[in-house]
Amino acid sequence: MKDPLTVMQDVPVEIICLSVTPPLIRSGRMTCHPDGSCELLLEEAEPRLQPGMRVVLEGGPDRPVRMKGLVVRREGRLLRVETERVVPPDKRSFPRMYGGIHVRYRVLAEGEGDAAVRAAGEGGEWREPDPFMDFSGTGLRFEDRLCCKPKDLLLLELALPSSERRWRVKARVVRVEPIRPEDLERRDRETGREPAATHQIAVQFVDLPADATEALTAFAMRIQDALLKA
Repeated sequence: MKDPLTVMQDVPVEIICLSVTPPLIRSGRMTCHPDGSCELLLEEAEPRLQPGMRVVLEGGPDRPVRMKGLVVRREGRLLRVETERVVPPDKRSFPRMYGGIHVRYRVLAEGEGDAAVRAAGEGGEWREPDPFMDFSGTGLRFEDRLCCKPKDLLLLELALPSSERRWRVKARVVRVEPIRPEDLERRDRETGREPAATHQIAVQFVDLPADATEALTAFAMRIQDALLKA
């Protein structure tokens, strides 16, 4: 398979940043280099896009591309972004949306269930995947090391941007898929370090409270509204 980063020159993209409220959606043109870095020329200068922010780069219908990256430099309208992941285009009729949702989770032992959701104590080994994950009102898909399997029951703790509220819910693992070697973070491969994440883990909520569903829906609508106004 040909590495898509070696063939992208002057590609029109949308730059989506969820680190600020409301989300930033800006248009620009992207040129990617074989070393995994990309240069983006924004149509208009955007001072709120700062080094250290994570962004999603979305191509148009003529060039379906979705990439996750980290802004490492900004000079006027020019952004330099280090590519972290090239994500296969979502073929759903209603694609999941990327969001900066803070999640931590652990695998529930047999018999824990509702008691673990209500418990104030920590218990077990918690993991915290990258908050830049895709989500819907029915579940999440995030990246992490392999530490669970399909049908496992998880205890999740969720928090949305700009909210101090946290929810503890149960979720069922519905799919665990290895990240393709060619899609792993380039910097990890080139330095020989172990990647921070090796698998995509999709979970379905079991008992998401109504107010959490409303909060997730409102967050998704906020992103959609920003996309429509971009």
